[in-house]
Amino acid sequence: MAPGGNIYHWSGADTFFDVLDNGKYVISVMASAKNAKQNRSTDDDDLRLILDDYEFGKYEIHDEQTSWRGFGTASSWDGASLKGGTKTIYFFCELQKGKHLIKFYADETPLLQEIKVFQMKEGEQFNLKDLFPPHGIRIDKKGLPWMSFVFLGVKPKNFSISSICKSAKQKGDTDGDNLKIIVNGKILKNAKSPTSKKYQNFYFSGDLNNGQSKSLNISSENFEFLEDSIEFWYDEKPNVSICIELFEGISAWLNSDISEKIKLGFYKLILESLIKGFSLARYRYSSDFLQHSLSGIPDKLVFSNNNSLVSAIKMDQAYKKILAIVKSQVKQDILNGQVYFGDESKGLNINFDSSDLQFSLHGIKKIEYEAVQKGQNRYGIKFRLFDVYDFDSKAYEISPIWVGVHMADVLEAATILKNFEIEINIEDVINIYED
Repeated sequence: MAPGGNIYHWSGADTFFDVLDNGKYVISVMASAKNAKQNRSTDDDDLRLILDDYEFGKYEIHDEQTSWRGFGTASSWDGASLKGGTKTIYFFCELQKGKHLIKFYADETPLLQEIKVFQMKEGEQFNLKDLFPPHGIRIDKKGLPWMSFVFLGVKPKNFSISSICKSAKQKGDTDGDNLKIIVNGKILKNAKSPTSKKYQNFYFSGDLNNGQSKSLNISSENFEFLEDSIEFWYDEKPNVSICIELFEGISAWLNSDISEKIKLGFYKLILESLIKGFSLARYRYSSDFLQHSLSGIPDKLVFSNNNSLVSAIKMDQAYKKILAIVKSQVKQDILNGQVYFGDESKGLNINFDSSDLQFSLHGIKKIEYEAVQKGQNRYGIKFRLFDVYDFDSKAYEISPIWVGVHMADVLEAATILKNFEIEINIEDVINIYED
């Protein structure tokens, strides 16, 4: 149980985990939260999480109007809605091999019950069969949150739901079983009674279906954002089975039969999000270069020695490696020439530590240099760094905007983002025997 307080980082619940391979993973998190009355307080419990600095649910607009400061979305736990009940959230995402971190943020004292992480094999379906919701909680007319399925950077090819809801008469009770389906914050209306105050917000209703098994297939047309969600709310005891089939990658989704309108909207959303993310992080060159790549057929960019980009490069650890390579050439009396990069076996690979340079200069491709002796062991050097603006998400560690970079990789393949050359002119003085 959380220690309590007003909107705080629950550091004691932070969870590190390792994955052995790159691939699609499901992170299952079960938690419960009480409302203010149950807390004998004026404040209810709330809980949300951040995965590798990515905040879920920030932009979701929920029909139930439960969203509040990052809580109350499909990807979080809201005590006012849960009323002490338990909700399980399944986060579907692509993870890179290595360490990952889940951070929890809480309000008051929610209870974290279970965390599981498992990998989905290529072509594997995700199945849950014959599920029933928790019992012993008085349900109101809205129902209670039960399960959520959140997709970050991966897309469902099909989300199949089958449910058996019994009527009040079949149960010998005053209330039938009901199940509400919410897609990206929007409630799916009951097709049989879309205007009924009692049934319209429950897609599956026992009083209308009379215990017959009914199905719903949510197709790829319904998933159009970077982060998509499907949420279940229950009333009484509906029986539910779920089958989720994923596309192998975003490219496969984009090449499926989804409409051009959805594709263009998705492209626009990702690019706006990525540019905004770069700007918020104060990654000036990352933002500028990305916008330049969208300018029709982008021109080559050339930077002189007095440009601020050169100052940023000289402050990065990678610059020491660049100078070491040039010194090595000069020691061999090769006073001008070219050095090509990309051969990792020879150590000829330049990657920057600065996040801004890392997301704007994606790996120097070549150096051209000239050296003029100015004294014993001292040389004035002029050299040009050459790069090609392109994206390869595999080259990046997980970061707050890695998901956006992964999407940019896809947009580059779709020719939405255009490549262009970058030339950076640098002048310096070196002592070839100094470290």
